[in-house]
Amino acid sequence: MPHPECEDLVARVLAYQPEARVELLQRACAFATEPPEGQAAPSASRREHAVAVAAVLAELYMDDLTVVCGLLHHRVAEEPDARATVAGQFGPEVVELLDGLAKISRVTYSSSKSEQAESFRRLILAMAQDVRVVVIRLAHRLHEMRSPHPVEPSLRERMGREALDIYAPLANRLGIHRLKSELEDLGLAWSLPEVYADLVARSQERVTESDAYIDGVRHILEQILADNGIRGRVSGRPKHLYSIYRKMLDQGIGFDKVYDFIAFRIIVDELRDCYAMLGVIHGRWTPVPGRFKDYVALPKRNLYQSLHTTVIGPRGQPIEVQIRTEKMHRIAEQGIAAHWRYKEKRDAPRPEDRVFEWLRQVVDAHQEIRDPQEFLEAIKVELYPDVVFVFSPAGDLLEFPQGSTPVDYAYAVHTQVGERCVGAKVNDRMVPLSHRLKNGDRIEIITAKSHTPSADWLEFVQTTKARSKVRQWIKAQQRERSVELGRELCDREFRKAGHSFSKAWKEAGMQAVAQQFGFTRPEEILESVGYGKLTGRQVLGKVYPTHEEQPDREVEEPKRARKAEGPRKGIVIRGVGDTMVRFARCCNPLPGEAVMGFVTRGQGLTVHTADCVNMRRLDPARRIEVEWGGAEATSHPVKIRVYCDDRKGILATVTQILAGFDVNVSRADVRTSAAGHAELNFEILVENLDRLQKILGSIRNIKGVARVVRVKR
Repeated sequence: MPHPECEDLVARVLAYQPEARVELLQRACAFATEPPEGQAAPSASRREHAVAVAAVLAELYMDDLTVVCGLLHHRVAEEPDARATVAGQFGPEVVELLDGLAKISRVTYSSSKSEQAESFRRLILAMAQDVRVVVIRLAHRLHEMRSPHPVEPSLRERMGREALDIYAPLANRLGIHRLKSELEDLGLAWSLPEVYADLVARSQERVTESDAYIDGVRHILEQILADNGIRGRVSGRPKHLYSIYRKMLDQGIGFDKVYDFIAFRIIVDELRDCYAMLGVIHGRWTPVPGRFKDYVALPKRNLYQSLHTTVIGPRGQPIEVQIRTEKMHRIAEQGIAAHWRYKEKRDAPRPEDRVFEWLRQVVDAHQEIRDPQEFLEAIKVELYPDVVFVFSPAGDLLEFPQGSTPVDYAYAVHTQVGERCVGAKVNDRMVPLSHRLKNGDRIEIITAKSHTPSADWLEFVQTTKARSKVRQWIKAQQRERSVELGRELCDREFRKAGHSFSKAWKEAGMQAVAQQFGFTRPEEILESVGYGKLTGRQVLGKVYPTHEEQPDREVEEPKRARKAEGPRKGIVIRGVGDTMVRFARCCNPLPGEAVMGFVTRGQGLTVHTADCVNMRRLDPARRIEVEWGGAEATSHPVKIRVYCDDRKGILATVTQILAGFDVNVSRADVRTSAAGHAELNFEILVENLDRLQKILGSIRNIKGVARVVRVKR
């Protein structure tokens, strides 16, 4: 073997995997460090990088094939012909891992949101297919950031953000705490170098002062172990800088106010010794309320187990103490690599299988999520979860992201349970479906066969499965409604031309017509007409090309209406999904008054008041009857005009009445005339027509007010 570091690497792998293929590792070392045929020897930096990445993987106890990929990845990435050579020398599994690594090596997070989402897709799918791919990527990025070689400032800042936003959370999700902590500190150093330098300087001052303190507390803890006959070891250190930085941000405090600056770790042989040591420590030093976490009885999703407590130690200084067994410590440091068994056949499920359940759920959700931004948000929610543990009626323990609700629980049980969920009991007490679950809650779901999901659920559900299933159901309903509406509009247009749309649908070869519009299914024609993307006349022209196609006779909606704001939160038009609905600014319809819908081209459904003058100018064939649904208290902008005497105090009186109704005034304007008259114009926010009428009635009763009107245009 040409390089001593390769010999050390092979010895390290054999130490934890005695059955490792030595000859394979040796050939990989030679391939990584020796020059390609007819070329100069690889640079020292490239050779060092390959061996260093492999060494990180060996530190994580990864299998021999993963270490081989760590050695080979740079050659395959940089040399076009290397892949074929690797396939011949190292086999298809190595090539498959390297191909997966190549797909995610182009992941960057400084581009557009849709490109970010596509990068996430590649990353998550690679994890689901073989998590080793992402572990290699983590080791690669870690060594890149450890390297002292100069990096252009903008690239350095971007890589720092990637480490904090993507790679460290992924390492945490896989339970590899060693990589997570170092990636966080390096990410902070690269993305915010001035902040990092300041923290280093401040922490060095405290570390110098703390060395003797750490030694003293460690000696006390070791004596406690000996006095209680417990075998174990103790270590103490300052917390890593990024955790201090996050605490300063989260609590809004300065560095000097971070009191639990020092953490101690006690590693014992037996599980019972963890709780025994906890009891002794709490008996000796006062525990800080609310700072005890039992991750032994309730492990994190990544299988992390440990007891965490903060106590007031010697000299009145808060210290954090972590207590765990050797096995727990190995899993905490190495994460998924500590218990991963590649290609192992087994019948019974193991606890580590729970780590991969998250991957399967995300990939399942990926099949249903089409919007890139929505996918990006879903993944970030899953990457940063604080979990709560709840119980089923049968006593089964389930875990959910912090903030989850009974609806999230219902969908976790089964999709049909989620869709039919009408209520929930938490600890035998009825709660709203938006109720936030807490640790230890016992959940019971109440269902009804006739019940269906609500768009309101999207405001509070937390899990990827619940959110994607609700959205999927809503989109299906909207699609069904748009197909029905499209069929009705096409039928009207065909009848006007003397044709039968139902007959044409059966006999006119609608598949070919769909292809002319660029669709794969005839139903997409109806869907597009229902959404206003196509007109019935366009469909007629494709079915009967000989029919003389006249320009549309209907008058387009006024531009002001077409620029109307999107659907207002809390408004439901029965039979039509919110995403199809827009409200015309020319008349500003309010709940409680008669409304009419108009199917626009490419703008969905615009809702006008039934007496809107603009509605009379629009094509009757594209009008649709709509009505208000549930009356949720959502405010709507309305313009009113007050004609009154120009006298002192009248404006104050009007505004006092508005304040009495708890009405928000978004705009006000006063105009006066030489004849002693005034015109007061307001834009106010009200919930419905009934409330507006009460407000107008109260203003009319003011002395000096001649008339109050609602301004619709």
